[in-house]
Amino acid sequence: MPQIEIEYSAKLPIRDELPKLAVDLHYVIARQVDAELASFKTRISPLENVVIADGDDKYAMVHLDIRLLSGRGDAVKFATGEAALAVLRDRLEWLVGDYAVQFTVEVHDLDRVNYHKHVTDAST
Repeated sequence: MPQIEIEYSAKLPIRDELPKLAVDLHYVIARQVDAELASFKTRISPLENVVIADGDDKYAMVHLDIRLLSGRGDAVKFATGEAALAVLRDRLEWLVGDYAVQFTVEVHDLDRVNYHKHVTDAST
């Protein structure tokens, strides 16, 4: 926990910046939700087949899906989404060139009862 997925239109020239974005998001969201940095996991998925609006090639998207262990109030989830969107725009918006990009964030609950985790100790 937290689990983050970054999905983006593969045609965008942002690939090299995405690992840095992930780390920035880890720090910002950790402060928002009082989570340990070591517990964050981010998956980055380029999407080859994205259709937006009338299908014109000028359209593209970057979407963050953030999953937090359940129990946090709506105000915390809202603040987390706003902070994540600000990081997303700050890190990527200047790179997108002439594309009309939709930057979106969705914050979900990750049900504590149904989430299971085991971590191995790398030092052994």
